[in-house]
Amino acid sequence: MDSKRTSPIMLLSPDNPVGLTLACIGVAVFAASGALAAIRQQMDLIGVLTLAVVTSIGGGTLRDLLIDSGPVFWIHEPFYIWIGALTGLFVFIWQPTLKNEPKSLLISDAIGLALVTWAGCEKTYMMELPGTAVLLMGVFTGTAGGLIRDIISNQVPAILLPGQLYATASFMGAVVFLAGMEFGVPDTWTAGLSIATTLSLRLAAIRWGISLAFLQKRNPSKPVTCEVE
Repeated sequence: MDSKRTSPIMLLSPDNPVGLTLACIGVAVFAASGALAAIRQQMDLIGVLTLAVVTSIGGGTLRDLLIDSGPVFWIHEPFYIWIGALTGLFVFIWQPTLKNEPKSLLISDAIGLALVTWAGCEKTYMMELPGTAVLLMGVFTGTAGGLIRDIISNQVPAILLPGQLYATASFMGAVVFLAGMEFGVPDTWTAGLSIATTLSLRLAAIRWGISLAFLQKRNPSKPVTCEVE
C-alpha cells in the first residue's frame, strides 16, 4: 500500500483544519456563483438558494458517486449544505451591491473551480485510485457544479464556450496535483500549487481573453475572439 495516500498529513483528512477550511471556502464561492447566476435570471429567494446549494455540492456529489466512496459527502457532513444556503442568502441580501460588479460571477466561479478541482483530486488520491482517475475526478468535481448552474440558469455552460480556459485550467491544476504527490512533494505545497495553477489560468482567461483559439476552426471573414462578459 502506498503510504503517501494514507498519510495523516493529507489536507482532506478529518483532523486537518486547513483542508476543511479550503473545502468550505470552495463550497462557499461556488454557492456565490450559483446565487449570482440565479439573480441575473431574476429568480426569487427560493430559486437563489436552490441554485446556490446545487452549484456548491454538485461536483462533489458526482465525484463521490463515480468513485463509490460511500454516502456522498454532504450526507454525513451536512454543514456543507448550510454553507451553500447561507452564502446564497448573503448574496441575495447584498445583490444591489454585487450587481455593480459585472465580473463577480466569473471571479467567484474561478476561485471555486480551483479549490474544488484540488479537493476532487485529493479525495480520489486518498482512495488509492489510479492517476487517470485522479485527473478525471479533479476535472469532473471542478466543472460539474458550474455546468449544472449554467444549465439550470439557461446559460451556455462555461465549459462549452469556445476558446475558454475552463476545463483546461482545471485539468492543468489536476496534473500539478498528481505530479506533486507522485514525486513526494508535501501535500500542503502540492495543494497550493494545484490551486494556484487552476486559478491563475482561469483568471488570465477572464482578464486577457487567453484562449485555445488555435484549436478552433477559423472563419476567414471573422477574427477569432474570446468574449468574456
